[in-house]
Amino acid sequence: MLGMSVSTGHGLSGPIYRVEQVPEHFQEHFILRGYRHPKSSVTQCLLSVFDPTNETLNVWTHFLPAWYFVWVLYYLSGSTDFLNDQYTWPLFCYLLVCCAFPLASAVAHLFNVLSDRARHVCFFLDYSALALFSFGVAVTYRAYCFPAGLLREGSPFAWYRDNYVFVAAFNAMLCTFCSCQTRFMKPSPFRKAMRLGSFAFPYLYDSVPIVYRLLHSTPEDSSSLTAHYFFTRQFFLSFLAAFLYASHLPERLVPGIFDIVGHSHQLFHVASIMAVWDQLQAVLADFEERREFVQKHWQFELAKNSILFVLVVFWINLFIVAYFTIKLFQLKHKLKSS
Repeated sequence: MLGMSVSTGHGLSGPIYRVEQVPEHFQEHFILRGYRHPKSSVTQCLLSVFDPTNETLNVWTHFLPAWYFVWVLYYLSGSTDFLNDQYTWPLFCYLLVCCAFPLASAVAHLFNVLSDRARHVCFFLDYSALALFSFGVAVTYRAYCFPAGLLREGSPFAWYRDNYVFVAAFNAMLCTFCSCQTRFMKPSPFRKAMRLGSFAFPYLYDSVPIVYRLLHSTPEDSSSLTAHYFFTRQFFLSFLAAFLYASHLPERLVPGIFDIVGHSHQLFHVASIMAVWDQLQAVLADFEERREFVQKHWQFELAKNSILFVLVVFWINLFIVAYFTIKLFQLKHKLKSS
């Protein structure tokens, strides 16, 4: 297809193409131009971050925040004893996944035009990192942010409280499996819903204790008004991000206008990173202000093992990615044989 058409522009990385000039599975809804060659080299991919393509800002809107979170981790390490204080270990895990998921997303958007198979593998890793982030959030919420009513002994929701992290781990692995599976499905509203739902369900599950806390606040919970403010704003931004991802607005209304700057995926990245920033502020507020209360009601058995839990989910997710990568190569071989 590319050999039969003339590119519409040229950047540092090479020609830039219109939607009809690239294979269908590289095309994005309502995006008409700014496509890179689907068989680009590593060098071309790297140079494309300085070209006016429809992926350029997708890379930068997650690459730069990843390094911001690295800086936050470095800054906090100067005043927080991550090595010896077990209370800090869930926060350390959370900051690591905050660094990892936007970096994985930036890498996926940068290198997804190396080949057909590389495109799938890039997004397998992207999905896995997002799922790991959801688990890191659950570990952190359980450590510092659970409402007082669920922490006290005798709570009618004791089973939920005690198994919250384990269910979150299962959700993270299921999220990776289902989202990777969608890449073997033909484009359809069902595939879109399944992919969005794969990430929405872990998010909603993680958020239940926070919603409960906001709606049924006790004096112990109300002492952290800063956290309440940032949690509330985070929910708004998260739902905005989901809406942008699902709706393809604004490019749906005027195709071709927002191809390079301002399309929904870029706005989705910005809204989601802003939501994570708000979440981080809320977590840090609870980390500082609720220490005496949460330690009194929980001996941090889970906190001691938080790093181990995150590592287990990380490796299982990698095995899931490896499974789908092998499946991808087997499918390609089968198609060639037939």
